[in-house]
Amino acid sequence: MKRLMTIFAILILGGVASMALGYPKICIDPGHGGSDPGAVSYCTEKVHNLDCSLKYRDWMNLDTSDGGGGYAWAVIMTRSTDIYVSLDGRTTYANNNGADRFNCIHANAGGGYGSEMFCYTSGSGTSFTMRNQMQAELIAHGGRYNRGNKTANFYVLVYTNMPATLSENAFVDNAGDAACLNSASWRNNVALGFLHAIQTHYGYSPYTPSSHVTLIVDNANGGFSASANWWTGSSSTDKYGADYRCRSTEAISDPATFTTSMPSSGTWTVYAWWPQGANRPPNIGYVVYYSGGSQSVYVNQQANGGKWNTLGSWSMNSGSNNVKLSCWTTTGYTVIADAVKWYK
Repeated sequence: MKRLMTIFAILILGGVASMALGYPKICIDPGHGGSDPGAVSYCTEKVHNLDCSLKYRDWMNLDTSDGGGGYAWAVIMTRSTDIYVSLDGRTTYANNNGADRFNCIHANAGGGYGSEMFCYTSGSGTSFTMRNQMQAELIAHGGRYNRGNKTANFYVLVYTNMPATLSENAFVDNAGDAACLNSASWRNNVALGFLHAIQTHYGYSPYTPSSHVTLIVDNANGGFSASANWWTGSSSTDKYGADYRCRSTEAISDPATFTTSMPSSGTWTVYAWWPQGANRPPNIGYVVYYSGGSQSVYVNQQANGGKWNTLGSWSMNSGSNNVKLSCWTTTGYTVIADAVKWYK
């Protein structure tokens, strides 16, 4: 699914703009804040809640920008700084912004130890499922004692219009738990666990995104251009996406062009995808443009179809870059323009 996103979706590194693209909208609610510190003992609850929530947001945004797996998300937060937000303000914000899911993040107190997860006592089956998934990953990534899946009538669970959870990550008044709450790496691991949980919740395999950037231009999206001599085909089963473009080979300059916008300069690896066939050219050239000029790379489209084939790596500047697929070779073949990928 994610591999078929347009280049414009893949370029959204910050995640905010993805709200317009119809991705699941997740509202993250860091408990307490501002004049309300929450529980205070070996650590201050509001500090942990906010930092863990920000890390959860960052993992979700990184998942959106990483084209290798996972999914894409629209992330909103009831607070992203140390301010006070009322309980009604939190639920109203989530409801008015049309959030699809609500994840409230807390730490616990009262003489216990371990991690637990809540949903509304009279909540939907979806809420119960998400609660169980969030708790499973909280235990897997946080490693504290499993206090289980629970229900409660907490305000933010009762008055949100969407499936909602509230996590109690660990106890601020237990020395062992608090050592974890005070650890930035532990909070980051827990936040990654929440990402894995929401990925699972939406039917995707748990995936840890990286800061690598993948840009894909398929023949069907706005980064592709070709003359009317290139017709659309779809019969080959090893195509990328729904279709591809075809042209008869001849000694003429009439390339198909794949254009992307690089978010940053650096060394980028370029790949091409084509469906193979006996009528394809055995020696056709892709022209890759880079900071030092251009280079032709010749491939055999009669083989290696249905996968990404490496054309090479080049230093490229930020901004517009393109790859052109020539039709200039011996006549009697059909050259295929399907998809091109840049990876950094």
